[in-house]
Amino acid sequence: MLWAWSAMLALLCTLISYPGIWYSDSYVRVTTGEAVLNAVVKMLQGHRALLETHNAFSLIPSFFIAASLGATGHVAFYTFAQAFAFFAAIFLLIRELCPPGWKLQCVFFAVCPLIYGASVYYEANIGSAVGMIVLILLFRRISEKKTQGERIIEFCLIAFASLVTFGYRTNALTILPVLLIYLWKTQKKKMQRFLPVLAVACGLLLAWLIPVIVGVHSESNGSVGFIWEIVTAIQRMEPEDQAACQDYLDDISREGTTREFIESSTEVSANSFMWSEAMNSAELSAPGTMGRVAGKYLRLLWEHPREWFSVKKDFVLRALGLREKLDFSEYDYNRWESMDQYGFNDSLQRRLFHRSYVRTNELLGFYTCRPWVPFLISLIMILIERFRNNKKRGLYTLLFWMAAFYYGAYLIVIVGFELRFFYPALLLLMMLDCAVMLEWILALFQAIRRKNPHGKDSQL
Repeated sequence: MLWAWSAMLALLCTLISYPGIWYSDSYVRVTTGEAVLNAVVKMLQGHRALLETHNAFSLIPSFFIAASLGATGHVAFYTFAQAFAFFAAIFLLIRELCPPGWKLQCVFFAVCPLIYGASVYYEANIGSAVGMIVLILLFRRISEKKTQGERIIEFCLIAFASLVTFGYRTNALTILPVLLIYLWKTQKKKMQRFLPVLAVACGLLLAWLIPVIVGVHSESNGSVGFIWEIVTAIQRMEPEDQAACQDYLDDISREGTTREFIESSTEVSANSFMWSEAMNSAELSAPGTMGRVAGKYLRLLWEHPREWFSVKKDFVLRALGLREKLDFSEYDYNRWESMDQYGFNDSLQRRLFHRSYVRTNELLGFYTCRPWVPFLISLIMILIERFRNNKKRGLYTLLFWMAAFYYGAYLIVIVGFELRFFYPALLLLMMLDCAVMLEWILALFQAIRRKNPHGKDSQL
């Protein structure tokens, strides 16, 4: 039944938002998907891979988009598949979290704009969130009795979930310690520990190997965040120190690059210089750039610790929502007025669909756009559940630490203060908070019924 409801909701959201909710990176991924499809077709015809290029974007989404284009000739099938996987993964995890009232929580999540609005959003964090949830569900069932065939299917599913999770967002790699500790604590047999780890490793290998097969070399764009912090630190230096750092990053690109960075960069987002003439994505994704930038980042810490810590502190506080709320402006209606070529459904229903997500974030921004709030609430709930000795407290703790480690990686390399980067962690915390709150409410009703079994005070 869950699968049917997920398919119905996915189809409805796809038709209303057709072909989906896009922003600037979405166009790049779709274009890359088209290029990947052409390269695969030529390879099948006997030609060598023709996409000998370097790309700073996560590439696995583009390969799934290419599959959608190859199968149907349009990206809309990808929209439906993402939405279906998103709803199904959420409903299955909710059933694990809150057995007594899971159907009620599923209904709440199905009609919540923060959920259905994200289901068709062409943002890599959405796919990564689905992969993380699937990994949680699969790791929870490892110890169950299965046939050899079922074990093989389980292995393939874990590998695929790993491919999606880490292929969509590289920073998701930080959840691996959490999964490994959970595996070590819950599984006693060596094979039940070894095979899931091997499956995850296979997924990681595929995330690297698949792009290479068609000649697309994915390079880390983590250098963007480091460059942004370096430039911001230089901007905060005293004039004499700033003058001495005018060529600090010139060897990354060309002479005068650092000066152009300083002039164009602001403390709002790394995009302030990333899309300027000072730097482009090709230079950022060039082989070896990440290592050189990281070295300069650490050298800045050694030579100018005051400015380095000042920038890091301010950026982390803003990313946690302690200074101001996260921004969600990248949730566009029709970026660049360029969606007509994809059959853009400009209708009243789509406008209401888009507006509901935006308005909900405006209304609940104290929770959704200030990461420290849901983290604190979830931590308090987990501590209370430990005192109550709830059997589900282990799963609650797993969700909390998965969210913390996922967003913690982003705090290391910050490129902007946007909700989309926090969303996977927010989704896990939302499910945790709602499940515990619903359980408390049901427990309260049960206590009242036990006290008043006939609807009135019992007589002694």
